[in-house]
Amino acid sequence: MRNRNRGVMPLAVAGLVASLALTACSTGSGSGGSASSGGSAGNVSAEVTANVDKYKGLPEFTPPGEAIDPSSLKGKSMFLIPLVPNPFNQNIQDTMKSIADKVGMKFTLYPNQGKASEWVQGMNAALTAKPDIIVLSTAPDPRVLQPQLEEAKKAGIPVLVTHFYDDSAPKPPDCEGCAAGVTGLVTAPFNVAGKAAADWIIQDSGAKGNVLVIGAADILPSPATVDVVTKELADACDGCKSTVINIPVADWNTKVQGEVQAALNKDPSINYVYPLYDAMVAGAVPAVQTTGKTGQVKVVSYNGSPYALKYIQDGDIVAMNVGEDTVGIGYASMDQAFRILLGKPTVDERTPIRIWDDSNVDEAGKPPVVGQGYGTALSEGYTKLWGMS
Repeated sequence: MRNRNRGVMPLAVAGLVASLALTACSTGSGSGGSASSGGSAGNVSAEVTANVDKYKGLPEFTPPGEAIDPSSLKGKSMFLIPLVPNPFNQNIQDTMKSIADKVGMKFTLYPNQGKASEWVQGMNAALTAKPDIIVLSTAPDPRVLQPQLEEAKKAGIPVLVTHFYDDSAPKPPDCEGCAAGVTGLVTAPFNVAGKAAADWIIQDSGAKGNVLVIGAADILPSPATVDVVTKELADACDGCKSTVINIPVADWNTKVQGEVQAALNKDPSINYVYPLYDAMVAGAVPAVQTTGKTGQVKVVSYNGSPYALKYIQDGDIVAMNVGEDTVGIGYASMDQAFRILLGKPTVDERTPIRIWDDSNVDEAGKPPVVGQGYGTALSEGYTKLWGMS
């Protein structure tokens, strides 16, 4: 999911599944910070520090599989259905199109506003067009496209799903909603990002973080990521504790500020607010301001949306963000698509994250720009892997 402050809301994760409302009730639950191992209050473990340092640096490229030659794919066609129009998704799509153009592939984009009915229309349009591959890019939910996926499977059209499932998800057909006709995945590091964020909080707080975690139980990877965050805070920090609330995607624009204000008033010792996705930062920041907690409560999040990174540069409440390399996601998506079209086995595509805070955020641009600050290791690595360098 992505942010909302700038007009459009760049959603990055399991997408703007607002229209799905799979489990649509807001609930609160507490999670204490008893630790079985790791740092005690005021003592940050070496493992926590090492993990933070690892993700503050530039991403490195690890080949996901054997070298491939996509030159034979000239003339093949790709039909891409994105989640919603926003800068995050646009940068991924632009990257994919530029690579397709270099190979000589035909690239069709089906624009939509993120409604499930529009995804259905897009799949129907793809089935009519009969492309060589369909890409559900940045999370149109395959669980609501079962009849269309079945039709694609019958027609022999492979379907690639990107940025919807966590890295821990099983491969098709075993992933949830995949059996109907999903051929391959490009997963997202939701849980990796959650652990990195928790470790940053532990380090930044001196192992004394009291964290309000805001999940969205109607988004497929959200519950597992919340579990990763709260477990890390418990296991790696004796002096930390966490409280969890869930706010459905459809309520982000209207309920985040009120829910955060209520939580801060209920427990004045909360010193970190961690909305799982940048789209909720626009409500969390004014909640901190309204309760008079500026300078006492820090907001951290995930996605790397420019407006959230700008808050860090301004020193204005937001202190850290775990960002994603949109260019890297585009290259990884094309690599998996190439392998499918070449009749090769799919591979585990791992897309990178980077921790942004006041020590490195200016590398994202001033003001921050989508996709900037992640280096060129992935673009150069994939290009070499394809023999296109």
